Amino acid sequence: MSTFPNWASLYLQRLQLDRKPPSLSYLSELCRAHLQTFPYENVSKLLFFRDGKHEIPTPEEYVHNAIHHHFGGTCYTNNHCFLSLLRALGFYGQLVLPGGGHAAILIDGPNTGETPVYVDAGATAPIFEPIHFLEEGNHVRPFGTASMDLTKSPDHPEHYRFTRYENGKVAIPRWDFHPNERKELPDLSEAIRSSFLPDAFFLNRLHIHRFQLEQDRFVLLKNNALQIGYSDGTNQITPLHTIADIEAAVADEMQLPLLPVREAVESLLERGIDIFSAPKKEEVPLENAALDRPTIC
Repeated sequence: MSTFPNWASLYLQRLQLDRKPPSLSYLSELCRAHLQTFPYENVSKLLFFRDGKHEIPTPEEYVHNAIHHHFGGTCYTNNHCFLSLLRALGFYGQLVLPGGGHAAILIDGPNTGETPVYVDAGATAPIFEPIHFLEEGNHVRPFGTASMDLTKSPDHPEHYRFTRYENGKVAIPRWDFHPNERKELPDLSEAIRSSFLPDAFFLNRLHIHRFQLEQDRFVLLKNNALQIGYSDGTNQITPLHTIADIEAAVADEMQLPLLPVREAVESLLERGIDIFSAPKKEEVPLENAALDRPTIC
């Protein structure tokens, strides 16, 4: 039996979970804890870009950055590192690329059932447990005004479709994927490279999202607008007027006091991007020109 790596022990400590044998219930615990512990954020991406580091951190770096800076990441980082932890714990699985530009995880049995399950810690979606998407049943996952669904694609036989909704409307381009088209991190090199181009979606704004299920809510920062949404559909949006306001909101509401948001905002300003004067229209991910496909990572 291989030695359990130190970074994986620190990872579990961060999640406040013990090491257990692989099982569907344990995977559910891990999914739920991950969405509440590691934020979906692009602060780290902005600072990596500023410093010329255009690659995904290793699991060791990921845990270190979480402890010392409260980093999480976007989909490539969060799901690659989460998959590394799951493999260290004895689960079997690979990455998939819904829509060609989003990274998610498929975990196979024998510990999770007869069919693969969909796991996603990098979509800001309420996927608090693995989804047996190949089986019959309702695969909608709602939380307040947001929800996601995994269904068979009407356009591509044997493909499945991830659809994200806000207030009942499709919020981002629908993502199709084939469950047999599995990927490893090197297969994502072109998508990752494109996500670090200067005009990439998450290099031109500030975005932080965290679920806080003990308070029955999520907290979302889009540029200088702070949104707090509850499971009953109640939402409150507060405009923030200074970097100090943003720092206070991230520390107090998101409980991420070590996240270096000031550095991220200043790095955007140095590139001529003022988040306090950004358009206030609803933002959706732009198509990645280099890949000719949507990407949110």
